[in-house]
Amino acid sequence: MRYRRLGRALVSEISFGAWVLGGMYGRIEGEEARRLVEKAVDLGINLFDAADVYGAGAAERALGSLLAGREVYVTTKVGYDFSGPRPVRRYDPAYVKRAIEASVERLGRRPLAILMHNPTAEDVEGGYAGFAALAKQYADLSGVALGPETDVLEQGLAALRAGAEALMFVFNALEQDPALELIERGAGRYLMARVPHATGALATRAAPITPGDHRSLRDPAWLKAAREVAEREIAPLAKELGLTLSQYALKYVLSYPIATVVVTATSPEELEEFAEASDGRPLPEDHLAKLREIYLSFKASLQRG
Repeated sequence: MRYRRLGRALVSEISFGAWVLGGMYGRIEGEEARRLVEKAVDLGINLFDAADVYGAGAAERALGSLLAGREVYVTTKVGYDFSGPRPVRRYDPAYVKRAIEASVERLGRRPLAILMHNPTAEDVEGGYAGFAALAKQYADLSGVALGPETDVLEQGLAALRAGAEALMFVFNALEQDPALELIERGAGRYLMARVPHATGALATRAAPITPGDHRSLRDPAWLKAAREVAEREIAPLAKELGLTLSQYALKYVLSYPIATVVVTATSPEELEEFAEASDGRPLPEDHLAKLREIYLSFKASLQRG
């Protein structure tokens, strides 16, 4: 496992996405959750990413218990009030303070970073300064987790203008924009990528999406088309380098100045496969150029269709 800088810390290039512990990607709990987290630590993964809304605090509580006494780092996100029947965005200072304090209590440690969760550009412009002031009382870094709306670039640029120290966004070989522009404009900030496997389209084994699964929010037609492109055009490129499709997808992200890429893993075997992608060898330039061509062609085909 290789490590990159995130604030004061050197964090693993591959980080553990804890939404799997919050019931948002199947259900992983109890002994199964313990084995998964212990495997992550054994592989050298030392960064675990959560959000208070994942399972209404369940993911943070699980990390608090499973990571107790371990020298690792945790990042989390707040900004959804989940006290009602449906989570709603809320960034007023009184709520944010309560939410951050509850997250820290559930985690049982000082987070490395606390991010404003999925705000609009207007939310960032009107509320990030206050959010950051509160977050920095409890964490080393403050920042913004972008998406999933269509104005992600506007959100990201607003966050950069507001002085966000850390930025998290979707970035993968089939969703390259606006991430590449944010990477360029966010030079010098701490950048964190999520959804590297394009909701399973770029995974070696595409897991079935079950009812209630957060992945069910994705457009099925997009996922089907993305999987077809991955199998037809991207998998052969991975094979050329002796990599699985999942590993190749991770190497694509790690070929850019990203501090860490948050993965979704549901088994120790998947974690082992993912961890092997962190070997310090980026994809060759000709592969990056080919992936850009594939992405632009895929994007154009969706617009035509």
